Amino acid sequence: MIHNDFNLHPRIVTKNKYLALSKPINSSEMKKITTFFTVLFLVSGISLTAQSLDDVLNDYFSATGQDNMLKVNTQKMTGKMVQSGLEIPFIQMIKRPGKLRIEATLQNLTLIQTFNGTEGWIINPFAGVTDPQPMSEDEVKSMKYNSDMDGMLWNWKEKGYTVTLEGEEDMEGTPCHVIKLVTGTGDTFTSYIDSDTSIMLRLNTKMLVMGNETESDTYLSNYMMVDGIAVPGKIETKMKGQLVMTMVVEKAELNTDLDDTLFEKPVTKQE
Repeated sequence: MIHNDFNLHPRIVTKNKYLALSKPINSSEMKKITTFFTVLFLVSGISLTAQSLDDVLNDYFSATGQDNMLKVNTQKMTGKMVQSGLEIPFIQMIKRPGKLRIEATLQNLTLIQTFNGTEGWIINPFAGVTDPQPMSEDEVKSMKYNSDMDGMLWNWKEKGYTVTLEGEEDMEGTPCHVIKLVTGTGDTFTSYIDSDTSIMLRLNTKMLVMGNETESDTYLSNYMMVDGIAVPGKIETKMKGQLVMTMVVEKAELNTDLDDTLFEKPVTKQE
């Protein structure tokens, strides 16, 4: 604590000797000292926060097998999506650098989304769209986020993101570290990482879609280890507290052969 009664000739310790001040510290000098210590405390606080963030991220990367993920070139997941009582088989394929393909089939109709790292296309027969259509700017942005095999938190500085440790929060009885990531376009991804296991349990997403903010929560559970990498077996998406969709991952394959053409503009039977 800094006291204001400095008219008692305080002494400064220098090389183990006391040096008495020749005159009392006036109010102007006192303000300078106070400002110095305020800045010092702020800088120290920033340093501690940054180190704490690094610790939490390092524990998270260790728990999820990040070193093993860096050796993976392709990832293929198969399972089912449960929505409105319907079970829809899906296949998701990711390939470096930043390529993504998603297929979902129901009643012999297949929705296809592809992203080659720059452009994206979609075929949605459930909406009467049977020819590949270019994705909107917002859809491309979303595909770019999802095609990051290493996760958005890995090398976040190089990706132009801002990441902060927001503290701890209880999530349904489980203490969690809260990490907030903000992209260059203002989209926000807040991760809730189990303080004990260092596994991500929830991801809150706020994205600008057509100029309006859309918020959703993703809950990850039933993790399974595949070649030393933690893969969530169950992924639930909620909006405004209501369950929208559940994804169940039944199989995860790493470093399978995925041709680059899978991520380009889909070719229809007519073509």
